[in-house]
Amino acid sequence: MVLKAASVRSFVAIVLLALLSATLGVAQAAPPRQPPQNAFDAQTASQLLRQLSEALQGQSQKKFLALFDLDRMKDSALFRQQIASFFSRTISIRVHLNLGETTVEGDRATIAVDAQMEAEPGDGSPIVRRNDRLNFTAANSGGTWKFVELQPRSFFSLP
Repeated sequence: MVLKAASVRSFVAIVLLALLSATLGVAQAAPPRQPPQNAFDAQTASQLLRQLSEALQGQSQKKFLALFDLDRMKDSALFRQQIASFFSRTISIRVHLNLGETTVEGDRATIAVDAQMEAEPGDGSPIVRRNDRLNFTAANSGGTWKFVELQPRSFFSLP
């Protein structure tokens, strides 16, 4: 009888070890949960702002406007004219963008940015300095996030 009890205990121990190993194996094999591929987060916001800063400081109107979904933007023709005027009238732009609050609702994100800019006009006028809170709205556009609104738009204009 002692031999049978030891055999049963060994059998139970082996079965428990097998179940435990199988459970751990499944838990380890499951991939970690990741946010949806096109989810908007602070990293996405920072990337957009970095691209915006590079476009401004590189004097690239084309790269600047490429960050906006002009088809979905209200008064986009007026905005495009304003930006064309801004870039044509400046010879040097220095900008610092500091990401503030970011909120996401569905397929839209709102980004509050503390912005400082120095724009040197090409006509010899004094350097224009701006310090303002910008509010951007971004939307998923064809798998990438683009700006669909910016306030105040006057931040990117010269007197």
